[in-house]
Amino acid sequence: MFTGSHVLKRVPALLVLVSFCAPGAFASGVLAGDGIQPGSATTRQTAEVTIQDYRFTPTEFTPTEIRIKAGDTVKWINREKRTSHSVLFPAENGLESERLFPQEQWQRRFTQPGSYSYRCGPHEEMKGLVVVE
Repeated sequence: MFTGSHVLKRVPALLVLVSFCAPGAFASGVLAGDGIQPGSATTRQTAEVTIQDYRFTPTEFTPTEIRIKAGDTVKWINREKRTSHSVLFPAENGLESERLFPQEQWQRRFTQPGSYSYRCGPHEEMKGLVVVE
């Protein structure tokens, strides 16, 4: 059984361990992430697609298509007030997110170049395309 004094004896050891970490290492993702330094040629990005008004909108200029690099992630965020949606990839054996209720999100990392068509599971008229370069 642990007592309060037993736990307090270990606090200095933890503080020493943390003090040896490089300043900013946690924020940069070196210790807590994937080991890729920000600003390097292999920095991964996360692109966002808004789900609102029964459509997928990556940007105001390309309402259904988003272009990313291999290794990047796309995050879909449901901004509807009352409606749930999903992200379904029919060409990939029906890979589908769970239902996203208002303000929920789902993300997927794309590792291979190519074009990935998707649509909303319950609303077939909602369509989008992820192009991975």
